[in-house]
Parts: sequence; C-alpha cells; structure tokens
Amino acid sequence: MLSSTRFVATRFYQLVPKRLRLARFITLAASTILCLNFSFQTHAATNLPFVLGEKAIYDISWFGIIGGEGTLHIKKNFSYMNNEIYEIDINGVSVGWVRDLYKVDDHAFSYFDIKNKYSHRAEIQISEGSYKKVKVIEFDHKNLTATYRQNDSPPETFEIEYGSQDSFSALYALRTMHHKLKVGKSISLPLFEDKKKYDLEVRVLRKERLHLPQGMIDTIVIQPMLKTEGVFRRKGKLTIWLVDNYSLLPIRIKTKILIGSFVANLKEYDGIELSFIPYANPAKGKDK
Repeated sequence: MLSSTRFVATRFYQLVPKRLRLARFITLAASTILCLNFSFQTHAATNLPFVLGEKAIYDISWFGIIGGEGTLHIKKNFSYMNNEIYEIDINGVSVGWVRDLYKVDDHAFSYFDIKNKYSHRAEIQISEGSYKKVKVIEFDHKNLTATYRQNDSPPETFEIEYGSQDSFSALYALRTMHHKLKVGKSISLPLFEDKKKYDLEVRVLRKERLHLPQGMIDTIVIQPMLKTEGVFRRKGKLTIWLVDNYSLLPIRIKTKILIGSFVANLKEYDGIELSFIPYANPAKGKDK
C-alpha cells in the first residue's frame, strides 16, 4: 500500500507544475518558544492577541498524505529603527519520503511593528529542489516607499500606501481585527509584495466548528484574495479557518490546486490558549 501511494504521489509531482506543488504551499501563512515569560499582562501591554514566543506547527497534506510541515513563530522582540518590533519567522519544509523526492527548505522573516501594526521589513528565502531565490523588502512608512531586492539584482524603489503589510505580516495584522470579522462582509489591508501594491481583500465566509484530533473548535472561515506570492498563495482558491476567539490563530489552511487540495492542520502550539471541546465519543472525532 505504501509503495502504491508513493507511486501516485510521485506521478502527481511529475504532472503538476512546480509553482502549484506542495513546496509552494508549505511556506505558510504558518515558533520555537525562546521566551517562557509569557503572561496575560503581555497582551494588555501590547494590545495584541499574540505574544513573544507564540508558536504554531502545522502538518501539510495532500489527499491525506503528509508531506510537509509549516511553522509560524514570533521569535524575537527588539528595537528596529527606533520601533519596537516582533520578528515573525515562517518556515516550510518537506518531510519524510516526500523530502527524498523533493527537498524544500523555505524560510521567511517579517518585522512587525508592535505599536503601529505594520511591516518594516520582510525577507523570503526559497529553496525548493534546484530552485533558489531570496527577496528582501524594506518599508519606509514616513516617505511611503518600499525598497525591493531579489537575489543579486540592484534594489528598486516603489510607492506604497501608509501602513502597508508584506504577505506575512498581513496575517498578524488581520489577527488584531476580530471585531471587524463579520460573516458576509469583507475587510481590506494595504499590501506590497513582488513589486506591486494593492488592497488585500479578505472575505469572511462563515463560522464553522472543526473536528480535529485534539477535539472540536469553533472557527471563523475567511478567504484572502491575494494577487501575489506569499504565505497566502495566489494559485488556486485559498481558505483559512481562524479560531473564533481573541487570538484568531490559524487552525486550518486549505488551497485548491489542479488536482485536489493541500491542507495544513494545526498539530502543536505554544504561548497561546486554545479551548478544544472534548468528544463524547473520541473515535468519531475527526474531520475528513
């Protein structure tokens, strides 16, 4: 059975264009906990629904075959250009025999302004098989410009809107907007990515109770309408399940592709409180 499953997955990797493969989805909108002095006072001090040390780890699967792992991690807190920031680390790797088939080691870093809730800097390091790319974006909110650099190319400067996000910080800015997430409504965030600026529309689709191995949990289901590459993919329809509480932590991320869907499910977390509802019959508790 394993060998036949591996054969099917191998054929899938050969047939699906590289930019639609698991490797491109693994770089989540996905934290080793370096500081254990997390407390509710930290929430009050920053007025943010997340704190230093928050970590979320996701299993990433295709047709139930786990082939990747994604991590979202608020790793550091320091001053950057006289602004207090969180360094948000996003990692995506292929795992198991899928890694033997196609090695993925994607890493991204975003400097998120704790007070103003926007990005100061983003760096994306993509390593997928023989494909390598490094992108760096520096935001200047005072002069409303962003400097973009890819690999060894000369830096380019573009106009941006005040408060612009990179595609990673956008997730964390969105998590501060629980009061705005109303079913049937949309909200927008100014975004700059891949030399383009635009308003990212986020549609609030519904509320849904998920059934996971940890238990049941209530979520808000959203659909970001990204036009560029990032933690939210532009290829295929993307859906995100955020826990329906103050933290809005992503519980599930799903993107439809040419054949089936990639699904990232939360498997481990630190530095945040989640309340899973236990099953009356544990054997029945799992979504398909």
